[in-house]
Amino acid sequence: MHVNHARAVLGVPWNASVSEVKAAYKQKAFESHPDRFPSAFKDRAETRFKLVTEAYQFLITGNRLGSYDMGRSATVAVARKGNKGHHIAASLPFVFLIAGTLVLGGSCAARAYRRQQHDSLSHNPFLP
Repeated sequence: MHVNHARAVLGVPWNASVSEVKAAYKQKAFESHPDRFPSAFKDRAETRFKLVTEAYQFLITGNRLGSYDMGRSATVAVARKGNKGHHIAASLPFVFLIAGTLVLGGSCAARAYRRQQHDSLSHNPFLP
């Protein structure tokens, strides 16, 4: 898809801002949504709706491929690439929480076991 074609589909001027492109997309998407047409015209409306969506994605993402799926996967890949080290920093408090729980639980269990051994005459817990 070409930039001029995408702008013509949405009906926006060449110097339109992002908010103007979004507003034009919402209007055109509403006008061409397939659920608003009788069943005889749904195929044509669906084609028009896909064209409007593709033009909007092209103008918003600047994607030269003109495909919605390709633009989305490229955006997700950039987002994942940019946030490489943050997931480790975000999970660090949970690691400390789990490790502290294990250490505290283990020390309480050991103390209870020593108290039980001290209180009973026999070291075998199964004997009276």
